Amino acid sequence: MTSTAETRGHLFVLHGLIQNFDYDAVIVPTDRRFDITSSWPESVTGPHDAAEPSDWPRPFARSATKAPVWFISVADEQVLSDDELVRRVTDTLSEIADAELATTGSRELTRIAIPVLGIGRGGLGDQRGAILRSLLATLLSFTANNHIDVLLVASNRAVFSAAQHARRELARQGSPVWDLNDDEMDEARRLGGLAADGHLALFLGAGVSIAAGLPNWGDLLKKVGGDAGERPSDFKELGDLDKAEYLAVKMGADELNAKVRAAIGDPAKVAVAHALLAAMNCREAVTTNYDALYERAVEATERHRPTVLPWESVDPKREWLLKLHGDASRPETIVLTRRDFVLFDTKSKPAGALLQALLLTKHLLIIGASLNDDNVIRLAMEVDEYLVRSGLRTARGTFVDVSGKSARQELWTQQFHWLICDGASTSARARRMEILLDAVSACATADAPWVLDERFDGLLPEQDRAVTEKARSLLAATGSASGLIAPLRSALAKLKGHSGEWDRVRR
Repeated sequence: MTSTAETRGHLFVLHGLIQNFDYDAVIVPTDRRFDITSSWPESVTGPHDAAEPSDWPRPFARSATKAPVWFISVADEQVLSDDELVRRVTDTLSEIADAELATTGSRELTRIAIPVLGIGRGGLGDQRGAILRSLLATLLSFTANNHIDVLLVASNRAVFSAAQHARRELARQGSPVWDLNDDEMDEARRLGGLAADGHLALFLGAGVSIAAGLPNWGDLLKKVGGDAGERPSDFKELGDLDKAEYLAVKMGADELNAKVRAAIGDPAKVAVAHALLAAMNCREAVTTNYDALYERAVEATERHRPTVLPWESVDPKREWLLKLHGDASRPETIVLTRRDFVLFDTKSKPAGALLQALLLTKHLLIIGASLNDDNVIRLAMEVDEYLVRSGLRTARGTFVDVSGKSARQELWTQQFHWLICDGASTSARARRMEILLDAVSACATADAPWVLDERFDGLLPEQDRAVTEKARSLLAATGSASGLIAPLRSALAKLKGHSGEWDRVRR
């Protein structure tokens, strides 16, 4: 993947909770009385009693604590017009840009987080479609003209789905929604289509969680090995597996795993990639990571937390996540040392077989991995050999590469589609990967739980509004129908965001 505008800002649309993300500034809605609703935790706003600007009420202002929190009034004495709301958003963004905030962590650009404003207590909820269209256009204009990324976070599935639809429409009309070339957008549509059809499975490597602030393997070993005492002069020449094995011998495997558990901790902030992958609604996922960040990201999308294999029973109503190398909350299961890897097949053969089954039956999207894990390589090569013998050898997945090294691609060309993210640094390449995933997520959001909700009519062309009005009337008419009409009622209810309504009626 070639970057066309390395430092141009990008608008990400995410399904989740703002407090779950890491950012450099945040915009929080309030009203002229500075009434901050209970849905906004102090981890986002800061202490409510200390945050109110001294000259409030006003259209917008930075927190009195000087934290990078900007409050915007979405409810004055009279309901705002959508034009006035957009004007306030534009002015707030300009002030944040002028503040020249430092970028935290290793991110390439500053990030501003913002919710979908005005559709709650702002009083513009009946105009959700029009507000979304105006807000997206405003944010796209801002990111196109500033070296700043914006995270538009929707906590509601219907709002998220409608925002994705609006972005796809803007892209079709020629707006520069994603800085991807035609080939890259074709890949995003292909992967998004596979996700929408239920044929995409995920493989998450360490690179996904590193973006959330967790250590890579080498840094993890440095962090946990401080109590191992003096080491041989050639210790640094050992590979990571042998370094881990040495530490396990010196400290004891149980103590080493306990230290790994402590080093991982219970991080609250998910990476943008976690949220983008979670929004794809994939039923199956595999990870070599020990943390619970993907589970947290899925749960924030109003879905059930995934079943974690092999320690929980598969539930047909829940997605599942296979933790191939163990779980930090179960330190005894962690796979880290040379011994753990050598004995992996003996102890965890069904887990490996499950990954191989996905390679045979699904299209596997591999994110944040390096394909230098001996176990994963062996499992993938066994599948490849099986397919060679059958005469049906085809690419079994797509590998998104942020390593900056193209040689490994030559080893796997026949097994995986390979997408190389260009960039001068690891952080630049990781950001390019996030933009690609953002496009995949938009293309994967095929459900439309907002189409029959009249509050979103502003997103529909005139000819479609006439159709949706008739469909709403038909949905109302099914209320007195027999159970024979249940499938029709259920399908229509899902398009109005009431997927569980018919089930409740039947009970």
